[in-house]
Amino acid sequence: MIYKRPISIEKLNPGTEEWETYLPLLHANINKKKPDNEYLNAGALQSQAEKVFRIRYNPALKAIDGNTQLYRIVYDNRHYNIVDYDDFEERHKEVRLLGVT
Repeated sequence: MIYKRPISIEKLNPGTEEWETYLPLLHANINKKKPDNEYLNAGALQSQAEKVFRIRYNPALKAIDGNTQLYRIVYDNRHYNIVDYDDFEERHKEVRLLGVT
C-alpha cells in the first residue's frame, strides 16, 4: 500500500470549541467511498463527499475510536468529519477512517 497523500488530523478543544492540530502530518491512501451524495436542505441542493482515508497505524490514532465527533481530517484544504474508525481485527497495521464533508 502506498500512502502518498498528505493529511492532518484536528481535535476539537471542548474548552474553547476551536479545532487544534492533533496529528500534523500523516500520509494516506485516499479513495471515494461511493459517488458524492446530493440531498435537499432548506430548498437548496447540497453535496456530501465521502472518502476513505487509509493510514499506517499510529498509537495516537486509537483516541479517535469511539470519539469520532471530536476529530476531523484536513485534506486538500477541505475538512472531513470522521464518522467511522476501523483498525481491522485490531491488527495495528492500518487504520481506515471514513470522512464526510
